Amino acid sequence: MISTKSDSELGPELMTIRGFQWIYGIKEDPYALLLRAEDGDPRELGARVRERGRLFRSSAEVWVTAHHETATAVLADADFTVTPPPPPPEAGPDEWRIPGPHEVLPLDEVFLTLDRGAYKRLTRVVRDGIGAHFRTAATEAAEAAATRQAGGFDLLHDFALDVAVDALAAHLDVPAAARDRFARACAGCLPALDATLCPPRTPTARKLIMSAEELRTLCAELVSDRRDAPRSDLSSTIGPDGELAAAVLLGAAGVEVASVLICGTVSALLDDPAQWTLVRDDPARAGDAVREALRYASPIRMVRLFARRAVELAGQPVEEGEEVVVLTGATGHDPEAYADPERFDLNRRPSPMPPAYRDDLYGGALACFAVPAAEAAVAALAAHAPGLRRGGDAFRRLRSPVTGGMLSLPVVP
Repeated sequence: MISTKSDSELGPELMTIRGFQWIYGIKEDPYALLLRAEDGDPRELGARVRERGRLFRSSAEVWVTAHHETATAVLADADFTVTPPPPPPEAGPDEWRIPGPHEVLPLDEVFLTLDRGAYKRLTRVVRDGIGAHFRTAATEAAEAAATRQAGGFDLLHDFALDVAVDALAAHLDVPAAARDRFARACAGCLPALDATLCPPRTPTARKLIMSAEELRTLCAELVSDRRDAPRSDLSSTIGPDGELAAAVLLGAAGVEVASVLICGTVSALLDDPAQWTLVRDDPARAGDAVREALRYASPIRMVRLFARRAVELAGQPVEEGEEVVVLTGATGHDPEAYADPERFDLNRRPSPMPPAYRDDLYGGALACFAVPAAEAAVAALAAHAPGLRRGGDAFRRLRSPVTGGMLSLPVVP
Protein backbone atom coordinates (compact mmCIF):
# COMPACT_ATOMS: atom_id res chain seq x y z
CA MET A 1 0.00 0.00 0.00
CA ILE A 2 1.09 3.59 -0.57
CA SER A 3 0.12 4.35 3.03
CA THR A 4 -2.23 2.90 5.64
CA LYS A 5 -1.58 5.64 8.18
CA SER A 6 -4.28 7.88 9.59
CA ASP A 7 -4.03 11.63 9.08
CA SER A 8 -3.00 12.03 12.73
CA GLU A 9 -0.06 9.69 12.07
CA LEU A 10 0.79 10.88 8.56
CA GLY A 11 0.58 14.63 9.18
CA PRO A 12 3.24 14.95 11.91
CA GLU A 13 5.69 12.78 9.96
CA LEU A 14 5.26 14.89 6.83
CA MET A 15 5.64 18.07 8.88
CA THR A 16 8.83 16.76 10.51
CA ILE A 17 10.52 16.15 7.16
CA ARG A 18 9.35 19.51 5.86
CA GLY A 19 10.54 21.29 8.99
CA PHE A 20 14.06 19.95 8.62
CA GLN A 21 14.13 20.97 4.95
CA TRP A 22 13.44 24.53 6.10
CA ILE A 23 16.12 24.34 8.78
CA TYR A 24 18.69 23.16 6.23
CA GLY A 25 17.63 26.01 3.95
CA ILE A 26 18.25 28.57 6.69
CA LYS A 27 21.89 27.54 6.44
CA GLU A 28 21.83 28.72 2.79
CA ASP A 29 22.36 25.18 1.57
CA PRO A 30 21.40 25.49 -2.14
CA TYR A 31 20.07 21.94 -2.34
CA ALA A 32 17.86 22.47 0.71
CA LEU A 33 16.57 25.68 -0.86
CA LEU A 34 15.72 23.71 -3.99
CA LEU A 35 13.79 21.23 -1.84
CA ARG A 36 11.83 24.10 -0.31
CA ALA A 37 10.58 24.89 -3.84
CA GLU A 38 9.04 28.12 -2.60
CA ASP A 39 11.70 30.77 -3.13
CA GLY A 40 14.87 31.22 -5.11
CA ASP A 41 15.62 30.71 -8.79
CA PRO A 42 16.18 26.97 -9.46
CA ARG A 43 18.76 27.72 -12.15
CA GLU A 44 20.76 29.99 -9.88
CA LEU A 45 20.56 27.45 -7.04
CA GLY A 46 21.65 24.68 -9.42
CA ALA A 47 24.66 26.78 -10.42
CA ARG A 48 25.50 27.26 -6.73
CA VAL A 49 25.43 23.49 -6.23
CA ARG A 50 27.77 23.11 -9.21
CA GLU A 51 30.15 25.64 -7.63
CA ARG A 52 30.42 23.35 -4.57
CA GLY A 53 32.17 20.70 -6.67
CA ARG A 54 31.34 17.71 -8.82
CA LEU A 55 29.78 15.99 -5.81
CA PHE A 56 28.63 18.10 -2.89
CA ARG A 57 27.67 16.85 0.57
CA SER A 58 24.53 18.76 1.50
CA SER A 59 23.62 19.61 5.07
CA ALA A 60 20.49 17.57 4.31
CA GLU A 61 22.82 14.56 4.64
CA VAL A 62 22.73 13.55 0.99
CA TRP A 63 25.22 13.76 -1.85
CA VAL A 64 24.21 16.14 -4.65
CA THR A 65 25.56 16.78 -8.14
CA ALA A 66 24.68 19.34 -10.80
CA HIS A 67 27.62 18.51 -13.09
CA HIS A 68 26.57 16.97 -16.38
CA GLU A 69 29.49 14.54 -16.57
CA THR A 70 29.10 13.29 -13.00
CA ALA A 71 25.33 13.12 -13.35
CA THR A 72 25.57 11.08 -16.54
CA ALA A 73 27.99 8.68 -14.85
CA VAL A 74 25.91 8.09 -11.74
CA LEU A 75 22.63 7.77 -13.65
CA ALA A 76 24.26 5.10 -15.82
CA ASP A 77 25.82 3.24 -12.90
CA ALA A 78 24.03 0.03 -11.89
CA ASP A 79 25.42 0.53 -8.37
CA PHE A 80 22.82 3.28 -7.93
CA THR A 81 19.08 2.62 -7.93
CA VAL A 82 15.85 4.49 -7.24
CA THR A 83 14.75 1.54 -5.09
CA PRO A 84 15.11 2.60 -1.44
CA PRO A 85 17.16 0.36 0.85
CA PRO A 86 15.41 -1.70 3.56
CA PRO A 87 14.38 0.39 6.56
CA PRO A 88 16.93 0.49 9.38
CA PRO A 89 16.27 -1.29 12.67
CA GLU A 90 13.90 0.36 15.10
CA ALA A 91 15.59 3.22 16.93
CA GLY A 92 16.32 2.72 20.59
CA PRO A 93 14.76 4.86 23.32
CA ASP A 94 17.66 7.32 23.21
CA GLU A 95 17.91 7.44 19.41
CA TRP A 96 16.03 9.51 16.91
CA ARG A 97 16.38 10.00 13.18
CA ILE A 98 14.55 11.84 10.42
CA PRO A 99 12.52 9.45 8.24
CA GLY A 100 12.91 9.64 4.49
CA PRO A 101 9.95 10.66 2.30
CA HIS A 102 9.87 7.12 0.90
CA GLU A 103 9.31 5.75 4.42
CA VAL A 104 6.43 8.09 5.21
CA LEU A 105 4.78 8.03 1.79
CA PRO A 106 6.05 5.02 -0.19
CA LEU A 107 5.28 5.12 -3.92
CA ASP A 108 5.97 1.53 -4.92
CA GLU A 109 2.35 0.95 -5.97
CA VAL A 110 2.62 3.58 -8.70
CA PHE A 111 5.88 1.98 -9.87
CA LEU A 112 8.28 4.78 -8.96
CA THR A 113 10.63 2.53 -6.96
CA LEU A 114 11.45 -0.37 -9.32
CA ASP A 115 14.93 -1.68 -10.02
CA ARG A 116 16.79 -0.88 -13.22
CA GLY A 117 16.02 -4.19 -14.91
CA ALA A 118 12.29 -3.75 -14.33
CA TYR A 119 12.37 -0.21 -15.71
CA LYS A 120 14.22 -1.39 -18.82
CA ARG A 121 11.49 -3.95 -19.47
CA LEU A 122 8.77 -1.45 -18.62
CA THR A 123 10.22 1.16 -20.97
CA ARG A 124 10.13 -1.45 -23.72
CA VAL A 125 6.44 -2.09 -23.00
CA VAL A 126 5.64 1.62 -23.25
CA ARG A 127 7.81 2.17 -26.32
CA ASP A 128 6.18 -0.75 -28.12
CA GLY A 129 2.79 0.80 -27.41
CA ILE A 130 3.70 4.32 -28.54
CA GLY A 131 3.30 3.82 -32.25
CA ALA A 132 1.08 5.26 -34.95
CA HIS A 133 -2.03 4.55 -32.88
CA PHE A 134 -0.85 6.72 -30.00
CA ARG A 135 0.52 9.51 -32.19
CA THR A 136 -2.85 9.70 -33.93
CA ALA A 137 -4.63 9.81 -30.57
CA ALA A 138 -2.28 12.55 -29.30
CA THR A 139 -2.72 14.61 -32.47
CA GLU A 140 -6.51 14.32 -32.29
CA ALA A 141 -6.51 15.29 -28.61
CA ALA A 142 -4.24 18.29 -29.26
CA GLU A 143 -6.23 19.47 -32.27
CA ALA A 144 -9.49 19.24 -30.33
CA ALA A 145 -8.04 21.11 -27.35
CA ALA A 146 -6.52 23.83 -29.55
CA THR A 147 -9.73 24.47 -31.48
CA ARG A 148 -11.75 24.79 -28.25
CA GLN A 149 -9.88 27.94 -27.24
CA ALA A 150 -11.76 31.04 -28.37
CA GLY A 151 -10.15 33.67 -26.13
CA GLY A 152 -7.59 33.87 -23.39
CA PHE A 153 -7.07 30.54 -21.66
CA ASP A 154 -4.90 28.77 -19.14
CA LEU A 155 -2.31 26.69 -20.97
CA LEU A 156 -2.14 24.11 -18.20
CA HIS A 157 -5.76 23.50 -17.22
CA ASP A 158 -7.48 24.32 -20.51
CA PHE A 159 -4.98 22.65 -22.82
CA ALA A 160 -1.92 20.71 -21.61
CA LEU A 161 -3.64 18.50 -19.03
CA ASP A 162 -6.51 17.81 -21.43
CA VAL A 163 -4.09 16.72 -24.15
CA ALA A 164 -2.12 14.45 -21.82
CA VAL A 165 -5.15 12.82 -20.21
CA ASP A 166 -7.18 12.45 -23.42
CA ALA A 167 -4.24 11.00 -25.35
CA LEU A 168 -3.49 8.49 -22.59
CA ALA A 169 -7.16 7.57 -22.16
CA ALA A 170 -7.45 6.91 -25.90
CA HIS A 171 -4.25 4.88 -25.84
CA LEU A 172 -5.48 2.74 -22.95
CA ASP A 173 -9.01 2.40 -24.41
CA VAL A 174 -10.59 3.92 -21.32
CA PRO A 175 -14.38 3.65 -21.88
CA ALA A 176 -16.26 6.93 -22.25
CA ALA A 177 -18.20 6.19 -19.06
CA ALA A 178 -14.93 6.00 -17.10
CA ARG A 179 -13.13 9.01 -18.64
CA ASP A 180 -14.03 11.45 -15.85
CA ARG A 181 -13.01 8.90 -13.21
CA PHE A 182 -9.72 8.37 -15.02
CA ALA A 183 -9.07 12.12 -15.35
CA ARG A 184 -9.76 12.73 -11.64
CA ALA A 185 -7.39 9.92 -10.63
CA CYS A 186 -4.61 11.28 -12.85
CA ALA A 187 -5.15 14.81 -11.50
CA GLY A 188 -4.91 13.58 -7.92
CA CYS A 189 -1.60 11.89 -8.71
CA LEU A 190 0.08 14.98 -10.16
CA PRO A 191 2.29 15.50 -7.04
CA ALA A 192 3.60 11.90 -7.07
CA LEU A 193 7.04 12.61 -8.54
CA ASP A 194 7.52 15.64 -6.30
CA ALA A 195 6.59 13.54 -3.27
CA THR A 196 9.68 11.40 -3.84
CA LEU A 197 11.72 14.29 -2.40
CA CYS A 198 9.37 16.87 -0.92
CA PRO A 199 6.61 15.90 1.53
CA PRO A 200 3.21 17.24 0.45
CA ARG A 201 0.71 18.72 2.86
CA THR A 202 -1.51 16.16 4.55
CA PRO A 203 -4.65 16.84 2.43
CA THR A 204 -2.55 16.61 -0.73
CA ALA A 205 -0.93 13.39 0.48
CA ARG A 206 -4.33 11.88 1.32
CA LYS A 207 -5.67 12.82 -2.11
CA LEU A 208 -2.56 11.31 -3.71
CA ILE A 209 -3.06 8.06 -1.79
CA MET A 210 -6.74 7.80 -2.72
CA SER A 211 -6.13 8.77 -6.35
CA ALA A 212 -3.30 6.25 -6.73
CA GLU A 213 -5.52 3.49 -5.39
CA GLU A 214 -8.33 4.52 -7.72
CA LEU A 215 -5.98 4.71 -10.71
CA ARG A 216 -4.56 1.29 -10.00
CA THR A 217 -8.05 -0.21 -9.61
CA LEU A 218 -9.22 1.32 -12.88
CA CYS A 219 -6.11 0.25 -14.79
CA ALA A 220 -6.41 -3.29 -13.40
CA GLU A 221 -9.96 -3.39 -14.74
CA LEU A 222 -8.79 -2.21 -18.16
CA VAL A 223 -6.00 -4.78 -18.35
CA SER A 224 -8.25 -7.58 -17.11
CA ASP A 225 -10.91 -6.77 -19.72
CA ARG A 226 -8.47 -7.29 -22.59
CA ARG A 227 -6.32 -10.16 -21.34
CA ASP A 228 -8.25 -12.59 -23.50
CA ALA A 229 -7.53 -10.43 -26.55
CA PRO A 230 -4.36 -8.41 -25.89
CA ARG A 231 -3.78 -5.33 -28.01
CA SER A 232 -1.01 -5.54 -30.53
CA ASP A 233 0.50 -2.21 -29.45
CA LEU A 234 0.84 -3.15 -25.79
CA SER A 235 3.74 -5.58 -25.61
CA SER A 236 3.50 -8.62 -23.36
CA THR A 237 7.29 -8.58 -22.82
CA ILE A 238 6.85 -8.75 -19.07
CA GLY A 239 3.33 -10.18 -19.07
CA PRO A 240 -0.03 -8.69 -18.06
CA ASP A 241 1.51 -7.10 -14.96
CA GLY A 242 3.75 -5.16 -17.34
CA GLU A 243 0.68 -3.69 -18.98
CA LEU A 244 -0.71 -2.76 -15.58
CA ALA A 245 2.57 -1.17 -14.48
CA ALA A 246 2.80 0.81 -17.72
CA ALA A 247 -0.76 2.09 -17.44
CA VAL A 248 -0.43 3.08 -13.77
CA LEU A 249 2.97 4.72 -14.18
CA LEU A 250 1.80 6.81 -17.13
CA GLY A 251 -1.36 7.87 -15.33
CA ALA A 252 0.39 8.62 -12.05
CA ALA A 253 3.48 10.39 -13.42
CA GLY A 254 3.32 10.50 -17.22
CA VAL A 255 0.43 12.97 -17.31
CA GLU A 256 2.36 15.35 -15.05
CA VAL A 257 5.59 15.03 -17.05
CA ALA A 258 3.75 15.54 -20.36
CA SER A 259 1.79 18.58 -19.17
CA VAL A 260 4.89 20.18 -17.61
CA LEU A 261 6.84 19.50 -20.81
CA ILE A 262 4.11 21.09 -22.93
CA CYS A 263 3.97 24.19 -20.71
CA GLY A 264 7.76 24.42 -20.46
CA THR A 265 8.23 24.18 -24.22
CA VAL A 266 5.56 26.76 -25.02
CA SER A 267 6.78 29.09 -22.27
CA ALA A 268 10.34 29.00 -23.63
CA LEU A 269 9.10 29.61 -27.17
CA LEU A 270 6.98 32.59 -26.13
CA ASP A 271 9.97 34.10 -24.32
CA ASP A 272 11.87 34.15 -27.64
CA PRO A 273 9.65 35.29 -30.53
CA ALA A 274 12.27 34.24 -33.09
CA GLN A 275 12.10 30.64 -31.84
CA TRP A 276 8.29 30.70 -31.80
CA THR A 277 8.33 31.97 -35.39
CA LEU A 278 10.38 28.93 -36.45
CA VAL A 279 7.71 26.58 -35.08
CA ARG A 280 4.80 28.71 -36.24
CA ASP A 281 6.14 28.74 -39.80
CA ASP A 282 6.88 25.02 -39.72
CA PRO A 283 4.88 23.08 -37.06
CA ALA A 284 6.99 20.01 -37.87
CA ARG A 285 9.73 21.72 -35.85
CA ALA A 286 7.69 21.10 -32.71
CA GLY A 287 9.91 18.04 -32.23
CA ASP A 288 13.03 20.23 -32.15
CA ALA A 289 11.37 22.51 -29.60
CA VAL A 290 10.35 19.65 -27.31
CA ARG A 291 13.79 18.05 -27.49
CA GLU A 292 15.44 21.35 -26.56
CA ALA A 293 12.94 21.81 -23.73
CA LEU A 294 14.01 18.48 -22.22
CA ARG A 295 17.39 20.13 -21.69
CA TYR A 296 16.33 23.70 -21.02
CA ALA A 297 13.20 23.13 -18.89
CA SER A 298 13.35 19.47 -17.92
CA PRO A 299 10.10 18.17 -16.41
CA ILE A 300 12.23 15.89 -14.23
CA ARG A 301 14.60 18.23 -12.37
CA MET A 302 15.85 15.81 -9.72
CA VAL A 303 16.38 12.07 -9.49
CA ARG A 304 16.96 10.46 -6.11
CA LEU A 305 19.25 7.42 -6.11
CA PHE A 306 20.57 5.09 -3.43
CA ALA A 307 23.98 3.41 -3.43
CA ARG A 308 23.68 -0.38 -3.49
CA ARG A 309 27.23 -0.76 -2.18
CA ALA A 310 30.11 1.44 -1.05
CA VAL A 311 31.64 3.17 -4.07
CA GLU A 312 33.82 6.13 -4.95
CA LEU A 313 32.06 8.81 -6.98
CA ALA A 314 33.80 11.95 -8.27
CA GLY A 315 36.59 11.29 -5.78
CA GLN A 316 34.22 11.04 -2.82
CA PRO A 317 33.41 7.90 -0.78
CA VAL A 318 29.71 7.06 -0.95
CA GLU A 319 28.62 4.45 1.58
CA GLU A 320 26.10 1.69 0.95
CA GLY A 321 22.55 2.98 1.31
CA GLU A 322 23.49 6.66 1.07
CA GLU A 323 21.48 8.98 -1.13
CA VAL A 324 22.80 10.73 -4.21
CA VAL A 325 20.47 13.32 -5.72
CA VAL A 326 21.15 14.24 -9.35
CA LEU A 327 19.93 17.71 -10.28
CA THR A 328 18.94 16.71 -13.79
CA GLY A 329 17.41 20.09 -14.53
CA ALA A 330 20.62 21.91 -13.57
CA THR A 331 22.79 19.55 -15.64
CA GLY A 332 21.06 20.86 -18.74
CA HIS A 333 22.55 24.27 -17.95
CA ASP A 334 26.11 23.09 -17.29
CA PRO A 335 28.38 25.32 -19.44
CA GLU A 336 30.93 22.50 -19.59
CA ALA A 337 28.39 20.40 -21.51
CA TYR A 338 26.43 23.02 -23.50
CA ALA A 339 27.49 26.18 -25.28
CA ASP A 340 25.39 29.18 -24.24
CA PRO A 341 23.20 26.96 -22.04
CA GLU A 342 20.79 29.74 -21.04
CA ARG A 343 19.65 30.15 -24.64
CA PHE A 344 16.69 28.14 -25.89
CA ASP A 345 17.79 27.20 -29.40
CA LEU A 346 15.90 24.99 -31.84
CA ASN A 347 18.99 24.86 -34.03
CA ARG A 348 21.21 23.51 -31.27
CA ARG A 349 23.17 20.53 -32.51
CA PRO A 350 21.13 17.41 -31.76
CA SER A 351 22.30 15.70 -28.60
CA PRO A 352 21.44 12.40 -26.95
CA MET A 353 18.36 12.19 -24.76
CA PRO A 354 19.21 13.82 -21.41
CA PRO A 355 20.40 11.23 -18.88
CA ALA A 356 17.28 11.57 -16.70
CA TYR A 357 15.37 9.73 -19.43
CA ARG A 358 17.46 6.56 -19.59
CA ASP A 359 15.62 3.34 -20.41
CA ASP A 360 16.56 1.80 -17.06
CA LEU A 361 15.05 4.60 -14.96
CA TYR A 362 11.40 5.64 -14.73
CA GLY A 363 12.19 8.68 -16.87
CA GLY A 364 12.69 6.41 -19.88
CA ALA A 365 9.13 5.09 -19.86
CA LEU A 366 7.71 8.52 -19.06
CA ALA A 367 9.57 10.16 -21.95
CA CYS A 368 8.23 7.57 -24.41
CA PHE A 369 4.76 8.93 -23.63
CA ALA A 370 5.42 12.57 -22.81
CA VAL A 371 7.60 13.52 -25.79
CA PRO A 372 5.17 12.58 -28.60
CA ALA A 373 2.26 14.04 -26.60
CA ALA A 374 4.14 17.33 -26.24
CA GLU A 375 5.15 17.34 -29.90
CA ALA A 376 1.51 16.98 -30.93
CA ALA A 377 0.44 19.71 -28.51
CA VAL A 378 3.05 22.26 -29.62
CA ALA A 379 2.36 21.57 -33.31
CA ALA A 380 -1.38 22.06 -32.77
CA LEU A 381 -0.85 25.39 -31.02
CA ALA A 382 1.49 26.57 -33.76
CA ALA A 383 -1.11 25.72 -36.41
CA HIS A 384 -4.22 27.00 -34.62
CA ALA A 385 -2.86 29.86 -32.48
CA PRO A 386 0.07 31.34 -34.44
CA GLY A 387 -0.28 34.66 -32.60
CA LEU A 388 -0.07 33.03 -29.16
CA ARG A 389 1.36 35.27 -26.43
CA ARG A 390 1.46 35.43 -22.66
CA GLY A 391 -1.67 36.68 -20.95
CA GLY A 392 -0.21 37.13 -17.46
CA ASP A 393 2.31 35.80 -15.00
CA ALA A 394 2.95 32.10 -14.71
CA PHE A 395 2.61 30.44 -11.32
CA ARG A 396 4.15 27.16 -10.21
CA ARG A 397 2.84 24.68 -7.70
CA LEU A 398 4.43 24.90 -4.26
CA ARG A 399 6.42 21.91 -2.98
CA SER A 400 7.23 20.92 -6.54
CA PRO A 401 11.04 20.63 -6.69
CA VAL A 402 11.12 17.63 -9.02
CA THR A 403 8.77 18.72 -11.80
CA GLY A 404 8.41 22.46 -11.19
CA GLY A 405 4.75 21.78 -11.91
CA MET A 406 2.70 24.63 -13.27
CA LEU A 407 -0.24 26.02 -11.34
CA SER A 408 -1.32 28.31 -14.15
CA LEU A 409 0.07 29.82 -17.34
CA PRO A 410 -2.35 32.33 -18.91
CA VAL A 411 -2.01 32.83 -22.67
CA VAL A 412 -3.88 34.69 -25.39
CA PRO A 413 -4.26 33.22 -28.93
